Amino acid sequence: MEHADTTLGRAEVDDACRADVRLVLEELLVNTVRHGYPDGRRGTIEIKLEARTDAVRLELRDDGQPFNPLEQEPPDLPGDLADREVGGLGLHLARSIASGFEYARDARGNRVVVRFDPSPPDEPTP
Repeated sequence: MEHADTTLGRAEVDDACRADVRLVLEELLVNTVRHGYPDGRRGTIEIKLEARTDAVRLELRDDGQPFNPLEQEPPDLPGDLADREVGGLGLHLARSIASGFEYARDARGNRVVVRFDPSPPDEPTP
């Protein structure tokens, strides 16, 4: 996470977008480790983060079990929390705060690309 913070800071990405990127990155990593490698085997997770003041692109690749986060139904939010099924809320939040969310599976494994549109920097006042 520290490397992501450094990259986002260097690109002067606004604080709100930085928080969104960190939240989505953490959610994707936790889900990948928890569900991509259920048998406890070792795996590889690659993260690429490209940041500019006007756009952030996060790419996560893994060689875990196939998992398309776009196929997950949004959780049923109304009602009592005690009656809800566990899971799905983090992915729902991640998809709702990102500007774009893509998934593909190829010979190397899963690939998720998430885009964020940071707020434009404040324009100087004359």
